[in-house]
Order: sequence, then C-alpha cells, then structure tokens
Amino acid sequence: METEKSQESRRLLASVKEKYNDPDELELRLEELKIGLREEERNFVEKYPAGGRLLDIGCATGRLCFALARLGYIVTGIDVAKKQIEQALRIAEKKRINAVFRQYEMPTLPLSDASFAAAFMGNVYCYVPHRASRIAFLEEIARVLYPDGEVLMSQTVLDSVLKNYDEVYDANHHRFAFEYDTLEEGDGFALGAPHYLHFFFADDLIAELEASPFDVANPVLLDEKLTCVLRKQST
Repeated sequence: METEKSQESRRLLASVKEKYNDPDELELRLEELKIGLREEERNFVEKYPAGGRLLDIGCATGRLCFALARLGYIVTGIDVAKKQIEQALRIAEKKRINAVFRQYEMPTLPLSDASFAAAFMGNVYCYVPHRASRIAFLEEIARVLYPDGEVLMSQTVLDSVLKNYDEVYDANHHRFAFEYDTLEEGDGFALGAPHYLHFFFADDLIAELEASPFDVANPVLLDEKLTCVLRKQST
C-alpha cells in the first residue's frame, strides 16, 4: 500500500511537471537553445574525448544535449516534463542531430548500469521531493555512471538572499503548504504558484550530497549558485 509520503511525493512531482510543461516554459527553453555550452560545462567536458557517452539530467528542450552532440559526444537527455522531451525530439529530427531523449520519473532512472562516462545536472536536484528520495536519486545517478564517473552539478542556493529557512515560509508558502503533511525543512513553492521546490543553503546542500555515493569536489559559490563536481566513490 502506498504511504502518505509517497502519495504526497507524487503530487509534488506532478506540480513540477506542470511547471515545465507550461507553454511559456517551453518557449523559454527554445530561447535557451541559442546559448550553447556554458563556460563551466565546456571546462568540465574537455576531459572527455569525443565519442564519450554523456547524460544530461533535466535536459528540458535539449540546449546542452545539442551542443554536446555537435562536438561528437553520444548524448542522452532525460526530463520529467513530457512536453519538453517532445519538443526536444522534434528539434532533433528537424535539425538532424543525433541525440536520445527520454521522459523519466524521479527518483528512478530508466537507464542501464555503468552506461555513461559523465553527467550534467543543473537546477534539478531541488525538484526531488523529500531528502530520502533525493539520496536515492543520487544513488541512481551513481549506478548509471562508469566506476570513475563524475557529475557536473549546479544548484541555486539561498546564501546571498536569506538568512534562514524560516524566511522561506512566507504567505506564498502557506498558501499551498497546508495541502501537505509530509513537507520537510526547506520544502517550499515557487513564488505565486503551487509548484514544488526544495530550498537549500550551500552548507546544507553539500552535507546532503556527501551522504550519497559521491564525494563533493571543487565547490564554487557564486552569487545564488553553487557549482561542484560529484565524484563517484570507489566501492
């Protein structure tokens, strides 16, 4: 029988899908295609030779996947939002870019063990409801990476904006939080919308990542974003 926490996790994740399936969000991701690789992504991928197998977790409409595919990498992009994946597939077909796109359900990855040399995960971790599921998600990512696999991760954090989690629990939060009984510290909702996300301070995020099968390397906190490399631990 499904527990209350798993039922609420499903509802919270449905709110994330709703956000990213929205037409305005789809249009925004089309505009992002013009960006190509960001500097930190380019620096990270340079260590991997063309032909390597790479995974983009939370690929949306495929900005990063298309940029990597043009450099000769074998790329798979996954996203929880079905319409983002459909849009990426249409673009890939139109532009004749060889990349694989798949919709998935957090925290499970529909991918084989040890399939990828490296992965990218930008502002995705905050959308996995509940800490235990986030750790399970990291375990899944570790499973699909090579033994020496790494993840380039970036995540928006609160450090330059707020002083503590209590400041997250404003009127907007209470407008939607009353519908849930299993929310944890840091759980919240996008401003003016019922779309779930988990808020982090950098130290708390790093501590949570270190409870996973990864070591955290090269953390850089710049403005509202923490970027780091997750290195798969030896077993």
